[in-house]
Amino acid sequence: MTDDAKSTSASPPDPSLGVLYHEIAVADARHITIVETIATRYGYNPSKGRSSGIGGSIRSLTEKVGEMGSSPLQRVEHDLSAKSSAIHWYTAWIQAFQAIGDAESARELAAVLIEEKSHQEALQEGLNRILVRASLGEG
Repeated sequence: MTDDAKSTSASPPDPSLGVLYHEIAVADARHITIVETIATRYGYNPSKGRSSGIGGSIRSLTEKVGEMGSSPLQRVEHDLSAKSSAIHWYTAWIQAFQAIGDAESARELAAVLIEEKSHQEALQEGLNRILVRASLGEG
């Protein structure tokens, strides 16, 4: 992920995003250190042939703390990712419709966006509850 952000900061999809991608790359490096440090507290050892970085650390935490890699968590995580992607696109399309003077389409899509954000928040709360229960050994 960090390598992707570094690469993208050097050649961003739009020149105006260069600084943002650079900031993301710098933050990702910090995040990797923090997540690996936490995972190490729970027995993670990046030198034992596992993938390193945030993904390897999170997988290790998931395995260590219980059956958190089970299908309910995976489904909620997938749904959250899909909602996030949809929200990004709806937001961009709303701006595009406003820019071309299509207020009606922008307004209609804004109503969809509000509902999508509400669903995303509810899914996040659900993920939080599932993870807390699993971390406490409650299933």
